[in-house]
Amino acid sequence: MADHATLGHYLPYLLGRRLRAVVWPADGGQRAVALLLLSLMALYGAGFGLMLNHQHKAGLAEALPTIIVGLNATWLASTLLVDFMPTLRPVTRPLPEHFPVSERQNVVTAFLLDFITLRRLMLVLGLLVALAVAPRHAAVPGFSLLLLLGATALSFNVRLLAALGRWRHPLLGANLLSLALMGWWLAVPAAPYTKALGVGMALLPWLVGAAQLYWLAPYFSARYLPATAPAPAADTPLARLPLAWKVYLRRAGTPLLYGLVIKVVFLVISGTFLITKDKDVNPGIFFFSFLPLIGFSYVNSNLFGHLNTLVANELLRLGITTRLLRLYARLVGPVVLVDCLLSAGLLVALFPASRLPQLWLLPLSVLPLLSIGLWSSLYLAKPVAEKINFANSRKNVSTIANLLAIAFALLLFFVPLWWVRIGLAGLVAVSGAWPIRQVWRNDGELRRRLWKGIGAG
Repeated sequence: MADHATLGHYLPYLLGRRLRAVVWPADGGQRAVALLLLSLMALYGAGFGLMLNHQHKAGLAEALPTIIVGLNATWLASTLLVDFMPTLRPVTRPLPEHFPVSERQNVVTAFLLDFITLRRLMLVLGLLVALAVAPRHAAVPGFSLLLLLGATALSFNVRLLAALGRWRHPLLGANLLSLALMGWWLAVPAAPYTKALGVGMALLPWLVGAAQLYWLAPYFSARYLPATAPAPAADTPLARLPLAWKVYLRRAGTPLLYGLVIKVVFLVISGTFLITKDKDVNPGIFFFSFLPLIGFSYVNSNLFGHLNTLVANELLRLGITTRLLRLYARLVGPVVLVDCLLSAGLLVALFPASRLPQLWLLPLSVLPLLSIGLWSSLYLAKPVAEKINFANSRKNVSTIANLLAIAFALLLFFVPLWWVRIGLAGLVAVSGAWPIRQVWRNDGELRRRLWKGIGAG
């Protein structure tokens, strides 16, 4: 019975409930935000369609291929990263074991429910509107839509293998081949075989998904699914670290890794585009990923908020002493060093020699960003969410601190005069003397402010 039952009684209800929860949530504020985002994406799709209709105007014809490649790369990266970073979004069985529904039907249901997210609905809506506004140029948004759907299928395929614990399965190689085809299609937008390659990169993830449905779906049951994740071994590298590093990496390791992935992806895209097209894909993307800015945007501008228990214990025992300054330098310093070394390595490896003078921006930015991070960690500390994920990573750091760091990085990168850059960097770096002075004095007001900011009382 379980092998031949249909989903007629369950699927419409489950999909309708999921769609209502995403598009029309019960909370009025969340509903307004969802509708606003969908409306903005529809307007964006209309604008994209109008741009396609007027692509023969002067200036737009040259820039449009670059814009389309950048948009497709962004959609592919966001579709995949949202499922894997900062934590892997698990594939779970949607219906209980006692329901008369086969394992294969459970996999299909899990995929359909997994597809319905606000981010994916926004992207699909924007591309459909562009398709309706520019029907004569339907191939452009059409292939973008195929790329989005293929990336969605690829993401689900890999996460299904992870849920079943089949990391060594041969179909994992087929999924990686699908990803390689998508990258190849993005890299050769003007090749004569681009359309055929686009059809292949769009169909292969679905063919792999069908193979997984036939081959692995019968194991999508409680009998084969791991009940709980295995307990970590006691003798792990993390266990050998000092206490401060253990707390730091457990609380902030995933956002920091996510930031490094963004850095590598953006710098590789920028370098590849500069070599092939002899111009920047977007200077803003380069400066944001090149300078050691992302770690501060996600973690280090609220270091003491991420270490709230450790810092609260320190404040309770000794007050606000230089031990906090040493803690800040001991944790943030190595992270910034790794960030800078990674940027320098990618710049030397991927970019022409004319870009090498920009390496001097890295040491010039370190002390000012450390100063801004220290100011924010002491004076703008805020409680951090218990479970850090993609949606709340930026909310765990002060918006004011983020804006200040981005404004400094913008000026440092785009101001052409080196003496102005050095003066600006020195001024921002010297401003860190004030919070250091207050910590040396064990200032009572700062201590109370930090205690309240990290949510200790």
